[in-house]
Amino acid sequence: MQGFYKSLKNKIHGFVLHNLNLFLLISIIGLTFSPTLSKWIEEKYVQQFFFTIMFLSSVIAVKNGHNRLLYVAIVISALSWINILFNNNTTSKLSINYFVLIIYFAYIISRLIVQLVKIKEVNANVIMEAINVYLLIGILGAAALYMVNAYIPGSIEAISTDKRMHEYIYFSFVTLASLGYGDISPSLPLAKTIVVFLAIFGQFYIAVIMAFLVSKFLAKNNKH
Repeated sequence: MQGFYKSLKNKIHGFVLHNLNLFLLISIIGLTFSPTLSKWIEEKYVQQFFFTIMFLSSVIAVKNGHNRLLYVAIVISALSWINILFNNNTTSKLSINYFVLIIYFAYIISRLIVQLVKIKEVNANVIMEAINVYLLIGILGAAALYMVNAYIPGSIEAISTDKRMHEYIYFSFVTLASLGYGDISPSLPLAKTIVVFLAIFGQFYIAVIMAFLVSKFLAKNNKH
């Protein structure tokens, strides 16, 4: 019986690792489309669910030392769920659910980018991981903009402080891709700084990191 459980555990572990980038991609897409699910489940619970999956799977994606990071991620996720279920204080929710996530996501993203740059062999899975990192940057930007507008009302025009995360995700990705529709814009210095960083980093990531990985992937295929 013990051998069966060990074998099952290894199979589950192998399945999760093999499909890790797919889980991460699904969680990001799920968070983006969370308003469509609010007819059945309250939006904050849907968002927290996808945030938790995204948080844990992105931590596991860090190849070196991810076990220690995973324990921290589980504790933070548990505290976030407790806070969302039992605490009605908005400021406290923001402090736990977003401030901590912003710092930790920024650290995870930086580790993943270093990991991608150091990669020796590029395959389809690595390309998907690179795409996920780009999407995580957009989610990180959304969380940062949400925090700024909540603590400094009026930082972002056309988004009131009572709006859900979906509006900030939209604005973050529009900025990251340098589309600049103009329907939403920053009005105070800190929000403008974040927007400038997102716009510059989005172009830098596509032009340098993604181009580097794709060229390495094509060069490998041409050799074969």
